[in-house]
Amino acid sequence: MNFLLPDPIPTHIAGADFWFEVLHPHHVKLDFDAVMESKEFLRRWSNSSWPEDEFRLEDNLRDLEWHFEEFKELTAFTYTILNHSKTRCWGCIYIRPVESIQSLTQNDLSKLQPYQFFVSYWVIPEIRNTPVETQVFTTLLDWLLTKWQFPSVLFASNRQIPEQNKLYQNNKMALYLEIEANIRYQLFWTPHKG
Repeated sequence: MNFLLPDPIPTHIAGADFWFEVLHPHHVKLDFDAVMESKEFLRRWSNSSWPEDEFRLEDNLRDLEWHFEEFKELTAFTYTILNHSKTRCWGCIYIRPVESIQSLTQNDLSKLQPYQFFVSYWVIPEIRNTPVETQVFTTLLDWLLTKWQFPSVLFASNRQIPEQNKLYQNNKMALYLEIEANIRYQLFWTPHKG
């Protein structure tokens, strides 16, 4: 499936209670606070030790500069989720090429070939498992289908975050592919057909 990136790339969306905005280095403090507040979940979400207890603001700035560079180069797209007044970061959204997923077998990669990009996201504990997270997710899904004009959307998660997997199930997402390997992305979800 050949997908042409929208021109221009969407830079933001305003919801009733929140914004999605391109993650920029100027978000470093808000993002850092959200990351450290969410570190236990993020370690499960990333299936890694990130963020480490010693993770510093300077480390986060390097990460944000890298994500912003990817955005400028049109290789991957990261957005911050901000509250309505833009005084708090509620999480992040990542739109990345499927080919960037490491440790996939050739067979798994061929099953994911219909999709050029996949999406993952996280939200802070205060929002997680609440109607606000559901609103963030449904707004995100609609935004990807309308503004990004993806023919279909592929979300990625893993078995260590059952709360997010349950949200996908409760919002008419179907499990498209499950990978047995202990890697960051193990479960792939698409909107349920019919």
